[in-house]
Amino acid sequence: MYFCKSMKEKTIKDKGHRTNSLMMAGRFVLLLLCVLAAGSATGQKVEKLRVERLPDLNIARFGHNIFYAGGELTVVGGHTSGFVPTPTAEYYRDGAWHLVNTVYPHDNGMAVLLDGGRRVLIAGGHEKNLGIGQTFEAEMYYPATHSFDGFSCLDRRRAFSQGVELDDGQVLIVGNAKDNDAIEIFDGQKTFHHLKDVSVWRSMPYVLPISNGDVLVFGSVWDGQRKLPCDIVDRLDGEPFRVPLLGEWIPLLEDQNSHAAESFAGNKSTGEYRYLFVAYNNEEELAIINVEDTVFSLLPTACPLPKMFFNKVYLQPAIVDTNSHRLYLVSYDTTSRVTVVAVEYDKSPAPVTFHVSDSLSGFGYGTPVLTPDGDLIVAGGINNDNFCPFATVWLLKMGTGERPAPVGRNRLPIIICIILIITAIGALLIARRQRRDVPAPAKSNSDEADAGEKDNELMGRIAQVMDTRQLYLNPDLKVSDMAEVLGVHRNTVSACINSHQGCTFSQYVNEYRLRHAKRLLMEQGGMKMAAVGMESGFANERSFFRSFKSATGLTPREWQSQQGKPI
Repeated sequence: MYFCKSMKEKTIKDKGHRTNSLMMAGRFVLLLLCVLAAGSATGQKVEKLRVERLPDLNIARFGHNIFYAGGELTVVGGHTSGFVPTPTAEYYRDGAWHLVNTVYPHDNGMAVLLDGGRRVLIAGGHEKNLGIGQTFEAEMYYPATHSFDGFSCLDRRRAFSQGVELDDGQVLIVGNAKDNDAIEIFDGQKTFHHLKDVSVWRSMPYVLPISNGDVLVFGSVWDGQRKLPCDIVDRLDGEPFRVPLLGEWIPLLEDQNSHAAESFAGNKSTGEYRYLFVAYNNEEELAIINVEDTVFSLLPTACPLPKMFFNKVYLQPAIVDTNSHRLYLVSYDTTSRVTVVAVEYDKSPAPVTFHVSDSLSGFGYGTPVLTPDGDLIVAGGINNDNFCPFATVWLLKMGTGERPAPVGRNRLPIIICIILIITAIGALLIARRQRRDVPAPAKSNSDEADAGEKDNELMGRIAQVMDTRQLYLNPDLKVSDMAEVLGVHRNTVSACINSHQGCTFSQYVNEYRLRHAKRLLMEQGGMKMAAVGMESGFANERSFFRSFKSATGLTPREWQSQQGKPI
């Protein structure tokens, strides 16, 4: 009797120890998660920005173009002290700036690199001092000889315009400082001619080449007092279309050379046309817009980008470095401190690092340019006064090399996390070892039958919801969304689909999307492939093509052709 009582007390005691061990392990894990969440809630790092002041320009300037051509950093045009356009250019060689004359002044004109940088088309700009009027004037810069040739004139007067070289060597030009906009073409040699009208006038639009030789044109509009969002996208081939995202977010625009080169994040050799740019909304929040062919989406970041406060100015545009897979956004504040926001765009969510400098005297608001080494250079610029531009040149060291020590980061949370991890692992191992000694309760045949019946019923409900509600048409559909509709846990949904269909939730949803796409291809012969993918619930055209070919071995167009349907 005493023996049985002792054994019973021991069993209760062992169960209590196991329960306490599990509770202790759970508490340690919970505490660990809390600490980790506190340490990474912002999803950002702060580092010291390394800077170097390079030799000053010969002429203080703003509204100029800056680019690398012939392996040399070059600035062209702009206006100098007194808000007077300057007919000069400078190139950097052997640690010094060398001044040359242009044929015409180009204050807020455009620059388009041609033939891999062997020629540079310089055109347009303000006609008079103080940023008044526009000009027809066009000239060609030859880096090999540092010479300019005034050879022709634009189809219409322009300032704040943009141009991009097409695959056939011609140049598409669009944008204007006043309501006199249209798309014109430069033949690459001498002639400019009108091509087509645009849906809306834009100043400094984004001009982005995409697949099949097409080009997108979009940007904000000006109502005389402020920039307003515009959701209409014009294109070189085809009709304009609307992007709701652009109705909420206004791209950051200001003096720059070519959005296509600065924003490109794809790989032309594989036909991937991807662009990234920064935009803001009415609450002055910032976001990164991802463009893949004709699909626009928000790039998820590990933490929100800082708002556009009154004491902080952002230099535009954002610069993409495809070698480091980072996007850079440069700003400075009233204390003359410069911050470079670096976003690792190839990760999801994209980590964000803030590189902050000490106070820099004479740092100008101007367009940054990416160096071949992955650094940034800001040459000239202003500080809230168009009449007094700077001649200073700053190198912001973002490239590879010795990493600076983190700024203002406490290592104590890291040490605490390590201790908690070790302790939690130990507690979990003890709990697991004790749990092995407890036999699992045997399942009866009736229990297994009930579980199987419930599983079959749930699978039927999942299929019914997909068929009737067509949830798969939502490109952002998640397993948690389905679980919420069904009133069950998301893990239950995933396990059920995996058990019955032998695939993941995403694969299961894509099967519905592919069936929907095939119906559209059969019924809507003339529908564009990008539209078919989007109408079927795919997030972008690339995802649609990849999934379709993986499932059928054919591209959507090849499959459509095999069905004998018109293309």
